Amino acid sequence: MMMNRRRAQRVGLVLGGGAARGWAHIGAIRALEEAGIKPDVVCGTSIGALVGAVYANGDLDWLEEWVGKLTWQTVVRLLDLRLSGGLLGGRKVIDIFAKQFNGCAIDDLAMPFTAVATELDTGREVWLRDGSVVDAVRASIAIPGLFTPIWHDGVWLVDGGLSNPVPVSAARAMRADTVIAVDLNHDILNGRDLGGTIDTMPRETPADAVDGSLPEARSEVAADESTDEQPAEPPVLLRRNGKPFPQWLQPSGPGTLGGPDVRVAPPPSARVPSMLSSVAQSIDIMQVRITRSRLAGEPADVLIQPRLGGMGIFDFHRAAPAIAEGRAAVQYMLPAIKAQLGME
Repeated sequence: MMMNRRRAQRVGLVLGGGAARGWAHIGAIRALEEAGIKPDVVCGTSIGALVGAVYANGDLDWLEEWVGKLTWQTVVRLLDLRLSGGLLGGRKVIDIFAKQFNGCAIDDLAMPFTAVATELDTGREVWLRDGSVVDAVRASIAIPGLFTPIWHDGVWLVDGGLSNPVPVSAARAMRADTVIAVDLNHDILNGRDLGGTIDTMPRETPADAVDGSLPEARSEVAADESTDEQPAEPPVLLRRNGKPFPQWLQPSGPGTLGGPDVRVAPPPSARVPSMLSSVAQSIDIMQVRITRSRLAGEPADVLIQPRLGGMGIFDFHRAAPAIAEGRAAVQYMLPAIKAQLGME
């Protein structure tokens, strides 16, 4: 049952990009609905566009059932390995969703919807608000180098995460008074493993999550440390013909190249990252940096940040823990959501 609001507000739900981590959006939507919160408009980037389109089409039950049956072997077959345009074609998985949408246009969806893509030649952010749902989603999820770009209205379009991973601005443009955004990139560089269960590590307080400030413990400890010890000598600069190399080529610690304190090779136990691993980690770094920058300038009214640090971008077969964490993240922020909406 919908709860009363003190005043009518147009609520926008923004679903961010994050590949396989996007299944957390399913749990987030479920938790919002259980709390009586139904958005008026939906915007999404990449996997957020896919889940958002399915939700706007009234097919979330179908999607949750489908992702729950995915295995790693199924995912490998659906990714459609190829060597032209991108490492992965993605045609097989798109065909599955095309059958579900059955030729549906964005204007035919049950609620207003926008998918965000990026123009490959210029980097321009593109909002897809009409035309084929499947074409819009396919463009929004086209990660460069992995999925084939999409030709649309005379330009090549790729993943919207390159320009706007959490498209709050698109929801504002759709006249949303209150924007609830789901950011999948909050802690993906921390490397924690979901392990099939919800992450039970203590969360920040909602104020900390919004403020984004860092604890001052480090500076306090530094101030309390004894100053009896002599400061370490500055590192010896590497030079050539008497001129120092650029700073980014200098060692980060004391010593000179080849000295005992400078490692010139990885330890014997280190393994060279695979191509896919390197690409995936690079995409994660890019998404984190762009997300932080965009949200700093275009903040949501309420930001939902599931803890998905241990889930890789290709872990589509791990839907259960992702969905559970999406639900938990919304439940944690429900007091802030209700306060923002003036719900009694």
